[in-house]
Amino acid sequence: MSKVLYLDSVAGVAGDMFAAAFVDAGLVTVEELNSLASQLGLGDVVVDVEHVLRASVRATKLNVKITGDGWKSRFPGSHGHQHHHDHSSNLALATAPEHWHVHYPAIDGFIASSSLEDDVKSLSREIFAIIAEAEAGVHGIEVEKAAFHEIGTIDSVMDVVMAAYCITNVNADSIVATPIKPGRGMITIAHGTHPVPPPASAKLLEGMKIAATPDAITRENIELSTPTGIAILRRLSPQFVNELPPGKLLATGRGAGTTDLGNYPNIFQVSLIDTADELQLDFLRDAVVEIAVNIDDDTPEHLAWIAERLLEMGALDAWQTHATGKKGRTMVCLAVLVKEIDGNRIADWLLRNSTTFGLRYRTWDRLMLDREIDIRDGVRYKIGRTTTGEKLKEKIEFDDWRDHQ
Repeated sequence: MSKVLYLDSVAGVAGDMFAAAFVDAGLVTVEELNSLASQLGLGDVVVDVEHVLRASVRATKLNVKITGDGWKSRFPGSHGHQHHHDHSSNLALATAPEHWHVHYPAIDGFIASSSLEDDVKSLSREIFAIIAEAEAGVHGIEVEKAAFHEIGTIDSVMDVVMAAYCITNVNADSIVATPIKPGRGMITIAHGTHPVPPPASAKLLEGMKIAATPDAITRENIELSTPTGIAILRRLSPQFVNELPPGKLLATGRGAGTTDLGNYPNIFQVSLIDTADELQLDFLRDAVVEIAVNIDDDTPEHLAWIAERLLEMGALDAWQTHATGKKGRTMVCLAVLVKEIDGNRIADWLLRNSTTFGLRYRTWDRLMLDREIDIRDGVRYKIGRTTTGEKLKEKIEFDDWRDHQ
């Protein structure tokens, strides 16, 4: 069995939604999650499960409930202090009314000294380090001074540890995810009004693939993804995809967000897929974009120039296919194959520099031989191998062969 974990940010991602989706899918149990609190020494913390409807579909919501404040003694160096805190990120900053908070090193030490399994402990600490580094960076403070306020500390710890447990327990061979939806508009937090994503989330999202807020979500100002949820995905470093990978669907679950978005499901969805029956070959894999246009009003010279220019711009391939159009005219279908990152740039250039009024595009999965060039007596040979190093074929470069005749 080859297991692929598919993480779908249907309406963004938050730490509690992440773990709730695994519970809903039957991949972990709430009893297992509650045992994590015991392993952390938090006997006064209980994880409660609630089944809710989101856009008329059942989903699972997790609530972390705390009894009393005895848990505070588990964090050495924590104290009441005059500071200002950001409720959206649980980070404590400058000065404001006095209340309890704990700095990041204390949280890291707290997790490190727990009886959690080593892989869960290690992943949890790495996720928290990512959160603390982002928060410290945007607020211009040292990581060691990043602090979490009373209400958010246990929620954040449990969200991160539960997520780490879910990931290690499933032990997938690979992880893929849909682009993250940050939200849109402006939100007001304790230290001002900021655009979505707010500063810490924006920092965490750097280098990650994001998506626009669906039109079906009618709120103008809404934050869909939290720093904790984004940090979890950042640490997992998934391959970003736009749909479920092929295979046998083993389990799927929906974790509910707090807000009811009406006709749009406020959920984070996980699916576990067995891809063992799919093509498992020792070749390189990637995804490429094919852009195509139908042209019946351009000259052969100009079309040839376009194809040549596209290749100079980094296209992987370009070709022309002759056909008969809808009005009986001879036409050319000009197609170009590009890397995903180059898709928008090439499409823009093609619309500006050809006679077409529109184009179409689609993404292809691709299998390739691992290629290398071997030079013998000044002649290049292209060699194709599998990813295991097996040589399958070689071919002389025609231009080199011709020049040596």
